[in-house]
Amino acid sequence: MRNFVLLLSDKGRSGLLEEIAREFERLVAEHEGTIHVELTTAVELSDADARKLVKQIEEASGRKVEASRSVDPDLIGGIVMQVGSHRLDASVRGRLERLRRQLVAA
Repeated sequence: MRNFVLLLSDKGRSGLLEEIAREFERLVAEHEGTIHVELTTAVELSDADARKLVKQIEEASGRKVEASRSVDPDLIGGIVMQVGSHRLDASVRGRLERLRRQLVAA
């Protein structure tokens, strides 16, 4: 590790250390079959609800899931799941936005 950091410094790339660490963590997770899911809800999920949701995602994906949780009251209700660049919006706000677009297009 020391040699790696010295090499980055010698090449003038020490500013990339955080990005390299994130990519390394992503590669390790991919190798271990783990996915990271960001769960955003309108209200705080209880630990039991969060475990149940993570279990459902694991069963559907066939992979181990590491989840981070956040709260966004603007969602009104429901959940938004983000896995990498894929986003599943099952929130009330998302549904209302889709309905608005359909009405505008009609």
